[in-house]
Amino acid sequence: MCCFGVRVFALIFMTVFSFALHKFYPALPVVCYYLLMANLLAFAVFCLFFKGALPAFVKQGAVHYFSFIGGVAGAFLAMGVFRKFARDAFSFIEILALIFWVVLCGVLALNFASISSFFQGFLA
Repeated sequence: MCCFGVRVFALIFMTVFSFALHKFYPALPVVCYYLLMANLLAFAVFCLFFKGALPAFVKQGAVHYFSFIGGVAGAFLAMGVFRKFARDAFSFIEILALIFWVVLCGVLALNFASISSFFQGFLA
């Protein structure tokens, strides 16, 4: 978790694996598999971070990365398990990640028909 390459590899692996899972079990969309894996990975990374099991040179920004790629629910779950809610910069950044994902999901939900028609025309 210490270098940028590992984080990018995790993101690419989750994306490819979500497409593979969708091929074997197509009942859920690819995005659901991606968000499920992103939250599991974020929960694991935050647990390791709060336990102090990650190397000392791992910065908080590297940990926040997993929230911003979709693992905000897993991050908050780990923060709840380890009781790490406080009025500090760490929690503030996590709240910003939560707001980002709520706004993104709201925009997608409100404009789903137009976004869907755009991609149908774009991919046809």
